[in-house]
Amino acid sequence: MSEATPPPSIVGAERELMEALWAAGGARTVRELLDLLNASGGRARAYTTVMTMAVRLHAKGLLERRRDGKSDRYRPALGRDAYLAARARAEVDALVGEFGDAALVHFARQVGELDPERRARLEQLARGEVAPG
Repeated sequence: MSEATPPPSIVGAERELMEALWAAGGARTVRELLDLLNASGGRARAYTTVMTMAVRLHAKGLLERRRDGKSDRYRPALGRDAYLAARARAEVDALVGEFGDAALVHFARQVGELDPERRARLEQLARGEVAPG
């Protein structure tokens, strides 16, 4: 995925799978992904459901897949922070593209209403002086 082609947005169960994989780090098999998701509580998922989600996320370019014996191992194509930054950039670009100056005015007002500490941190982020988080 390049900066010109942002990653697709993910919601629901696909988002949960990505969050679990980002938190776990490294490559995981479908069985390991299933265990991660089911250990987090909530609704239990079937192996085939997790396999389908992994295949779809791979097709979307969000997961890399590597064969390991008889199993495939999946890992995120982008780290969580890189994914969020790329999605935020795409969403802001879309808003500015659709609403133009009205969107920019709204962003400026929102920034102006932030407490000084948060505004200073955002300025550091914009200059690349600190990592998001």
